[in-house]
Amino acid sequence: MERRKFMLQATGLAAAAGWSALALAKDDDKVKDKVKGKPPDPDDGLIALWNAELTASIAATSSAPTVAARAVSMLYEGIYNAWAAYDRDAAFTVASLLKRSRAEMKAGGKGIAVSQAAHGVLSSLFPARVALFDAALQRAMSGRSIELAAANAALLTGQQAASALLAYRLVDGSNQLASYGDLSGYAPVNGPDLLVDPSRWQPLRITDNDGSHPRVQQFVTPHWGQVTPFALLSRSQFRPAPGPGLPTWREMEQLIDFSACLDDDSKALIDFWAANPGSVAPAGQWTQIAVLVSDKDKNSLDDDVQLFFALGQALHDAGVAAWDTKRAYDTVRPITAIRHFYAGRTIASWAGPGLGTQLIRGEDWHPYQRFARPTPAFAEFVSGHSTFSAAAATVMAGLRGDSIKLNFSFPAFGVPFDPSSPTRDVSLQWKSLSEAADAAGLSRRLGGIHFERGDLGGRLLGRQVGQVVLARCEALFKGRDTRS
Repeated sequence: MERRKFMLQATGLAAAAGWSALALAKDDDKVKDKVKGKPPDPDDGLIALWNAELTASIAATSSAPTVAARAVSMLYEGIYNAWAAYDRDAAFTVASLLKRSRAEMKAGGKGIAVSQAAHGVLSSLFPARVALFDAALQRAMSGRSIELAAANAALLTGQQAASALLAYRLVDGSNQLASYGDLSGYAPVNGPDLLVDPSRWQPLRITDNDGSHPRVQQFVTPHWGQVTPFALLSRSQFRPAPGPGLPTWREMEQLIDFSACLDDDSKALIDFWAANPGSVAPAGQWTQIAVLVSDKDKNSLDDDVQLFFALGQALHDAGVAAWDTKRAYDTVRPITAIRHFYAGRTIASWAGPGLGTQLIRGEDWHPYQRFARPTPAFAEFVSGHSTFSAAAATVMAGLRGDSIKLNFSFPAFGVPFDPSSPTRDVSLQWKSLSEAADAAGLSRRLGGIHFERGDLGGRLLGRQVGQVVLARCEALFKGRDTRS
């Protein structure tokens, strides 16, 4: 009897890597040779496709950095568990999931399971975008010829992987069902018009970019240190101690000097890593880097699942550790400290869009950021960018090596809040993932968002987080778990 086949029809698979302006320099001696004449693998580009859906959703919802990192981790943990059902060695991260039979592992259902899991996770996290995820799933299924029983088994595997993870994460302390609202009862010491303690975070009065909807900042996800981590043994496992008090004069002078000496290169670097609301957030930006790394390395689906799984968990735990530290020390941002301690003095600094460096009053000092929202709505120490970036670089380097040539062309007049800057195209180049991560941290000092302590403390914290996440992931890939 002729075997029944299940042909999945749709439009062509779109790799949709996103962030197309970032180019990876060729390094032919490390690029894997492709088998000539081999038909296209329908699983090629699946991770890039789902990552494009993820980052578009993060941007469309203006997700907070912590929430974005959790979304990244959940997407790739769901994908990983669906994939693990088809891998002979890999261990699951949640209970109740089962391996597929050897015959099913050979039947070509792995990519179907992965995509079904991705669809399920994203649909739960971003329910208003389900129609877009439906279309993406159809593209992912395109051109596959597979036995009906194997296809159904793959779809069920993906559904089970997504459902098990969603059930686990629904009670992880993030408060997803209440739009990630604070569960900790945080209240700032300072008010927007009264600085009671100059060492502590002060909420500012902000508006939308057009000056509308005036309001007072609210600390973003102050409870996030309580969210269940992936590999950390506790939220405070690597919390820096003792915490900082008042910023030093040297720290404040450094930021004032940076502001006075802004050039095209520094302005491009600041805006490149800014991840302002409406962007993909730091976590999404690192997944976009990973898509391009994957393309350079000519990754298979198996390679991509492991790379993005480890990356996602590092970003999630980095958010937990960084926000635990931010909440523990509740430290003042540069804009508050400099305006307070330099009040009544004249300083040389960036004076505003199109104005360059001028002599201004200390109480008028402003970071190189939008005037409507001059600084993030959470405490300074440690830098989230530095922590996210160092954790991401650490796990990626641990899996594929640190060395890689990254080159980004930032366009002239490309800074949205300072449209006359930069005055020329700027090439941003890094020779390794860790160098790019350090640049991300430095950009926050150049932009007046963080003191040196917040940047360097975040880099150390991120590397520590990345190392424990990498250890757990590598154990899982080999069929064991350091957390069991």
